[in-house]
Amino acid sequence: MKLSCLPFLLIFSFLYVCCTPVQVNGQDNGLVDQLKGHIVRLDSLDLAGENNVRMMSKALPGEFRVLGIGEQSHGTSEFFTARLLLIRALAADSAFTKIGVEAPMAEVDKLNDYLWEGRGDLKAILRSFRLYGYECPEFVNLVESVGRIGKARGKAIRFFGFDMQSPFQSLQNLRDSGVASDISDSLKNLMHYYELLNNEVYNHSISAPDFAELKTLSDWVLDKLTGKAQTNELVRKSIRSYRQFLLLSDSGLTHAMDVQSEIRDSLMAENVLAEMEPGRKMVLLAHNGHLQRTPNIFSKSTGSFLARKLGGAYQCVGLTTSYGFYTTVNPTVGHITDKNEVFAGDSTTWEYHFSKLAQPVFFFNMAVLKQSRQGLHLPGRYRLLVYGLADNQFFDGSLADDFDYILHIRETSGNHSFYLK
Repeated sequence: MKLSCLPFLLIFSFLYVCCTPVQVNGQDNGLVDQLKGHIVRLDSLDLAGENNVRMMSKALPGEFRVLGIGEQSHGTSEFFTARLLLIRALAADSAFTKIGVEAPMAEVDKLNDYLWEGRGDLKAILRSFRLYGYECPEFVNLVESVGRIGKARGKAIRFFGFDMQSPFQSLQNLRDSGVASDISDSLKNLMHYYELLNNEVYNHSISAPDFAELKTLSDWVLDKLTGKAQTNELVRKSIRSYRQFLLLSDSGLTHAMDVQSEIRDSLMAENVLAEMEPGRKMVLLAHNGHLQRTPNIFSKSTGSFLARKLGGAYQCVGLTTSYGFYTTVNPTVGHITDKNEVFAGDSTTWEYHFSKLAQPVFFFNMAVLKQSRQGLHLPGRYRLLVYGLADNQFFDGSLADDFDYILHIRETSGNHSFYLK
């Protein structure tokens, strides 16, 4: 009697599935092995300390005009320290003179008044951003440290904002510029209207009738200020910022988030380019999703516009983490908390493989992977923590194409927001 081969095949299939190392998207330990010999190993216990500064001074690029330093969330404590590390590593270069911040232009200018003229209260200035991610001791320390660095090297590093999501300080600057009483009164009325529409302003959801009224009054005021703008740089910059705010707040875009996002990123790129000076270098601090060199699932990024314009003169560092917590508003508890989980990714994610390295903090140049990617199966997803609480933390993307460098911190914690209860 001839025996059937079916039982044997079933047993063989079971053993093959259970005992063969799993490869998701063809990935194995190749990526980890490739990274081991090329990472810059950093001291996790003294992240912005002198030893790390010395190593990063050698590892960071020298040939750039704009260096973006991103972050996977706006609420991660260690990312502030990592950014300070990179700023300290670049500070020996006297051509490095500016730091751009993903925050409103006119409001960020007040940081320079505080640092270099001793005017204003730092916490009040940060509150004026109306972006709670900056209202934490970690960012206070970064700002104060930049002031100390500038004084120690005898050359100031100045902050500038390149976002346009607030009208208030721009309008106040125009009022303070010595305008006629009728213009001053109109500017005061505009500020009052925006205060009444506070939630709508920051959700970009101003109704069509309200926006039409605001736009009509704004056009009248800005037309009256045309002459002054030709001779006063602050007036000119404030008008540009306010016009951008109006463009982003157009009621016709209320339900077109993709269009709003692209407008915002393109305008942020324009504002960065406007701050560039011959022979000078700058650093940008913003979310990874804004600074990456390629468009992402949400928008064409600011980084993609800059890369197209500047080519290799634009470089970017992505800050990543494998797991931990981050700070944001949690609707379930009804307030800001630092206990929102950063989920560990599976083997289809870059962060999963980074966590397999026996090094809690490291930096590496993506050019290494680009040169040897043939035959190397790279992950197809990585983390993008958008503003607010996110259930879906991973999105399709090629980290090797999106960033020039990565600084990875295996485990991170939420920043210590001033609003924690």
